[in-house]
Amino acid sequence: FGQTERLLKHHLAPAAAGRIGVIRLEGAIMPGRSRNFPMPLPLLGDNLIGSTTAQQQIRAARRDTDLKAVVVYVDSPGGSALASDLIWRELKLLDEEKPVVIYMGPVAASGGYYIATPGRKIVAQSATLTGSIGVIVAKAVTQALVAKVGATTEVIRRGENAGIYRSDEPWSPTQRALVDEQLDYTYRAFKERVAAGRGLDFDALEPLCGGRVWTGQQALERGLVDAIGDFQTAVDLAKELAGIRADARVETVHITPEKRTVLPMPGKETLEEVQDAAAFTRELLDGSLLKLLATEQVWLLADNVAAIPDTAN
Repeated sequence: FGQTERLLKHHLAPAAAGRIGVIRLEGAIMPGRSRNFPMPLPLLGDNLIGSTTAQQQIRAARRDTDLKAVVVYVDSPGGSALASDLIWRELKLLDEEKPVVIYMGPVAASGGYYIATPGRKIVAQSATLTGSIGVIVAKAVTQALVAKVGATTEVIRRGENAGIYRSDEPWSPTQRALVDEQLDYTYRAFKERVAAGRGLDFDALEPLCGGRVWTGQQALERGLVDAIGDFQTAVDLAKELAGIRADARVETVHITPEKRTVLPMPGKETLEEVQDAAAFTRELLDGSLLKLLATEQVWLLADNVAAIPDTAN
């Protein structure tokens, strides 16, 4: 075979040492399905990363046992905090089973950086706009505009703050305080994700956050990314993390959602707990546990039982 191969005009490629999945996440992040628009929308652009679609892609990668690692391409200016967190969770669960490497496009900021934090390694381009670790919230107040056209609105609601995000009235001082409280909670959660994912001290993180935007090179200097490079750099890191030789050939596979909806899958620790509980239930139902207790002398210290106070004195 070796002599025959040398005579071929095109040499045969060596067998692939493994498969690496590729997931593309491009656009503003919103709940629901991913969508493309024929023309860009204000603030949102022409692509939307839907959390539902992204979840299905990531779960498909988890189910594919042939994948040795996954490279996730992120090109996003951010978007919904909830949708970003849903995608973050799925990527975190995926990384528990196989290495995840994030490759940043021109922009991976705010929610785009949020969903990058589960990656074991993050590769950025030197001019990538990233960071923007912060949270904003706003609403348009159309009260005066509606009055100009002679329109009125009637609202039926229950609760003082039920219409906190309605556009027909500004926030009251109490409502503004509630919104600020929500912002502080979300901002802290964002910083906790960054600190845990990047191995940074939470208390020393503020100079990197506050909505500050960094280039890829600046992010590298500050520990927000691991390397500057291109897609091949990300693949090489994925090979290293998967234990594949640097000179070995790998096959890259684009991951798309499965035709049938994949339900949420628990992480390893949760799955082990469920399996243990199922095994205990089976033993209890088939009577083997009761037989053991009936035939053996058992010394058992029950947990979480309150001590009986000594009243003799």
